[in-house]
Amino acid sequence: MTPHCFCMAIFVMLIIAMSSSSPAAAGDMVADTCERCSRSNPNVNYTLCVASLSSYPGSRRADLHGLALISAMPLRPGLAGIASEARELRDRAAPGSAARSCLEACMAVFRDAAYDLGKAVSAMEERRYGDAKTAMSVTIDAPVTCEDEFEEQGMATPPAIKGKSKPLFQQGVISLAIISLL
Repeated sequence: MTPHCFCMAIFVMLIIAMSSSSPAAAGDMVADTCERCSRSNPNVNYTLCVASLSSYPGSRRADLHGLALISAMPLRPGLAGIASEARELRDRAAPGSAARSCLEACMAVFRDAAYDLGKAVSAMEERRYGDAKTAMSVTIDAPVTCEDEFEEQGMATPPAIKGKSKPLFQQGVISLAIISLL
């Protein structure tokens, strides 16, 4: 084999190798991770997991650690949105009412959840996955805790909060499941 043919063969093999580790193969990391998560946790919605992770440009090149960090990204605006909704509802509720009390409790729960989310992300960045898992577990309990506040008072959770709680919880479950794989 001449040096030119040998170099051409190496070049072709490199192109093939690079194409197998390009976006399609990287996309498989997202799908594989979501598949593993949905198998290990029945609360993980595979379709939502793939859509959520794939919506971030960096996911195509991310390893499992990177996917864990990416999975936490939608939680911050989700927590802020639901806390804002609780604040608006609280401001319209009668002073001293049970509804106002529940909404104030929810605001505190979501504020604490945002703090715990920050702790979870910091722990992931430092590769302290046990701490990340603990902090994320506390974070994803926020929607349930808020709804429990209303149930304990014999009241229905306001639709505006209930409608945002489930997607927030589902995203948190995805993040927790990915952290659990690390």
